[in-house]
Amino acid sequence: MNDAKARDALIGRERIRGASRMIAEGTEAASVTPEQISQVAQDVELFVRAHKIDRKAVAKALGYSPGVISEFLKGGYAGNKGLVAIQLEQWLVEEEERRSRPTTTQFVWTNVAMEIKAAANYCLDYRKIGLVFGPDTAGLGKTTALRAIHQELGPRRSSLVTIDKVDANPTGLLKKISVGMHIEDRGSNRARFERIVEKLNGRSHLLLVDQVHNLREAKGDKPLYILADLYDATQTAQLWSGTADLVTYLDRQRSKAADESLAQIRSRIMPCIDLMAGVRHGGGDNGEPLVTIEQVVEMFAKNKLRLVPTTARFLCKLANLPDSGGIRLCVQIVEYATMMGEISGAKSIDVPLLQAAMRRSLLQSRAEALLSHTLNELPMRAARTA
Repeated sequence: MNDAKARDALIGRERIRGASRMIAEGTEAASVTPEQISQVAQDVELFVRAHKIDRKAVAKALGYSPGVISEFLKGGYAGNKGLVAIQLEQWLVEEEERRSRPTTTQFVWTNVAMEIKAAANYCLDYRKIGLVFGPDTAGLGKTTALRAIHQELGPRRSSLVTIDKVDANPTGLLKKISVGMHIEDRGSNRARFERIVEKLNGRSHLLLVDQVHNLREAKGDKPLYILADLYDATQTAQLWSGTADLVTYLDRQRSKAADESLAQIRSRIMPCIDLMAGVRHGGGDNGEPLVTIEQVVEMFAKNKLRLVPTTARFLCKLANLPDSGGIRLCVQIVEYATMMGEISGAKSIDVPLLQAAMRRSLLQSRAEALLSHTLNELPMRAARTA
């Protein structure tokens, strides 16, 4: 099949795939049918041909050898076909979604991201459990930094697990780790735990756990004990990322219940880094900014509409305001401003367009509060221009 036919076939399959996934989320590998395996193989083959993706890149993304992917796509793989099919379809869904999104930002190693990376390297080198945390408000860039670290290390040296509130139980946590490490998820929790230990033993590996604060909702703190047990059984490095709530919770519960087990978990966490400790808010003289003007310019360099210089300064001040939502809020506002600018025929994004985007997309009280603080922090000329 040539590339043109592959694209046509892919478009046809997109219409079908848009309605539902081929394999329902949560399906056990043993329950995947031969028909589903065959269809996933065809979909992946069409996708990599249409987008000119090397099979080695697919294999690297999933932690398999290129031979496994090639054999699976040809229908000759003798291993666990159901598991490979589930993981390939998950990759395909994520890749389709990623390619369908317009490019607004590119990743930039901000000061916070570099601090997280330093903590990750320390944990990996010294086989520690580390914790990086920020305020309750989202937007520091923790998740994006963890993804970048995972991408740099690759699937053989790292696994990334994101904890949702529904995962705040032993089964939910072990399932997430199994999926993140590309381990078959079946049987009892004891069986899952032993498979994870078997794969981690003797390896230099970093388990990245995002949104770890959601585990404080668990009954009896069992998921936290499971993470500690994994560490004790394998001495494999872990880096937890979450909010300050988890640190407060561990300290409060330890004092409240005189729980020696929680005290041991807390004592294992080294380093424990407050990501806001060294950040300068609002242009003070101490510490470092969350993001610099140069980093803002680099971050939005590929945006459809160019940012004028005053806009970069405006976004920099906004990102560094306390409890503003940081980098994530800036991305969302630029996305909305880009949409508004394209409708109006604008060639670039200036401060007035950002102001309009904020007033359209945020609650009025929040928009005006953010604008008031941000414009007060801008140089006088930029404020008048706005």
